[in-house]
Amino acid sequence: MPTWEVRQGDCLELLKTIPSGSIDAVVTDPPYGINTKSDGAGKLNPWADLTNSAFWYREWIGECKRIIRPTGCLWSFLNWRSLVTFQKAACDLGWPIESLLVWNKDWIGPGGPNGLRPSYELVALWRGPEFSIEDRGLSDVQTFKWCGHKPTGHPAEKPVALVEWLIQISGANEVLDPFTGSGTAGVACVNTGRDFIGFEIDPGYCEIARKRIADAERK
Repeated sequence: MPTWEVRQGDCLELLKTIPSGSIDAVVTDPPYGINTKSDGAGKLNPWADLTNSAFWYREWIGECKRIIRPTGCLWSFLNWRSLVTFQKAACDLGWPIESLLVWNKDWIGPGGPNGLRPSYELVALWRGPEFSIEDRGLSDVQTFKWCGHKPTGHPAEKPVALVEWLIQISGANEVLDPFTGSGTAGVACVNTGRDFIGFEIDPGYCEIARKRIADAERK
């Protein structure tokens, strides 16, 4: 029977406790970085903040690179504003992004008063040296309907179906999420019969994630 656990603490410290080459896939939704609010408000020139935060991204992405198997991968959600931060971290690590998935939400979200309203987010894929997606017919644009209502109240919650799909196309049996939040990746693992390890720094969301995953397991 698949196992799961959610550990409370800083992911950078907790990732160091995971043996090298022991995880099939990391599927996560980290903070998108400084000054990436959807209304565009913030500093006139946020470039230094965006590139400086890449040092932190580099640390956790580097740990993910260490813990995945050669056949493993990392999937991370991001948006167009945070893409430069991810790219900088990837270049610094010498671990390029393999693909960018465009997640079509089939819903137009709120935006600033002047530009286009967003209806998509991105998911970046990094791969181990022996990883490949078996189904070569998959497009880099996928639709998973979403809306403004977040079932658990977490402001950055993602659809379980999308995370299940990422896990399944990766052929992963053991999945880790260093930014567990409300536990979506854990629920996806329970639903698809995978082992799961989650890290979450906020004790409140730790409890929400544990209860949510346990409820999914009972069902």
